Amino acid sequence: MAKVRRVAVRSFGSEVPEPTVRDLAEWVGKRKGTAGDLTSYLLEVSLNPQDGVDLPCAGGRIYRARILETFKGLEGEILIREPSVDTALVDEDARWGASSKKGLNFSIPAPHLLGIRDEFYQDRQEFCEGLSTCFRQIMRAMRDSGAGGHVILGEKVHETELEHLAGPRTFFFYPDLPGEDLPALLEFQNAVAVPRNLLPTALDLLDEYDLRHLFVVDGKQDDILGALEHLDLEQISLGGYCRENCVEYWKGLVERAVIPR
Repeated sequence: MAKVRRVAVRSFGSEVPEPTVRDLAEWVGKRKGTAGDLTSYLLEVSLNPQDGVDLPCAGGRIYRARILETFKGLEGEILIREPSVDTALVDEDARWGASSKKGLNFSIPAPHLLGIRDEFYQDRQEFCEGLSTCFRQIMRAMRDSGAGGHVILGEKVHETELEHLAGPRTFFFYPDLPGEDLPALLEFQNAVAVPRNLLPTALDLLDEYDLRHLFVVDGKQDDILGALEHLDLEQISLGGYCRENCVEYWKGLVERAVIPR
């Protein structure tokens, strides 16, 4: 049998379809009186299919509702007074995650995805700083309750968010990362996740930036082999963010992480 090599597979979160009444009823029945709500259900469903994933991750855009629940100072999605947080619910989520898998990461939407409108600060910089302070408090509380770290999910690179929230236990991930945003991201992270079409761009930037790990999102074996011409095997992983059919999605990604020696 031919020898093979394997790269690690990391999850950056998942999307979960809205459950039916029957789905929720079956879930509640299995929990036997354990507290939980719709977000608790979505977290579990996002994690369950990730068999064989080396670094699983619960959450994604589905965690937006929980973050908004945690914020205080909002009227709907409008900030009307100085923001603060009540971390009771996210603490509970983190404890569930730690009981499911020690050091589990959580994928949470970046501040710009929350849709919060400012009626309090009336100043863009102060508004961003206020939201970022709350985000740091949320992530710290979750880590204190057992979360291994956070993926901060965004649509477009916002340097202000990176300046305030980048750190050793946070990873900024953009499922549809624009190529022109990659250099700005590399100013703050020495590990990045890029879609397959941006792999050549990322490899071209190796001489300019200290890129220590590259996650190829939805990558295939040819992508791994191409990256190996520039990086060592331990510097390359496959990354995934499931949008649909997650059982098959994660299974396929794990299978593609094996390459010939």
